[in-house]
Amino acid sequence: MPEPVEPSKLTAREERKWRAEFNRRGREAVREQHRSFRPYIKRDLAVAWLREQEAASESRARWTLGAAIAAAVIGFVTLLVMLIG
Repeated sequence: MPEPVEPSKLTAREERKWRAEFNRRGREAVREQHRSFRPYIKRDLAVAWLREQEAASESRARWTLGAAIAAAVIGFVTLLVMLIG
């Protein structure tokens, strides 16, 4: 029985090249096309890259929401101070 073939390893150079390609294409294009990427290791990297992009987007959304809430509270306090004082 033949020995199983080890999947090829991803080099740092390949990873940088593919990540740059994903950045150029954009999240939506990579999401639509990642299933057709060959070799499979590129597809796996695309899925990881998409997850990272989603996590970064969620983090930015949380910061934006926090800033909006803080601005609303500051505006409300300023209005109260103006009305009372």
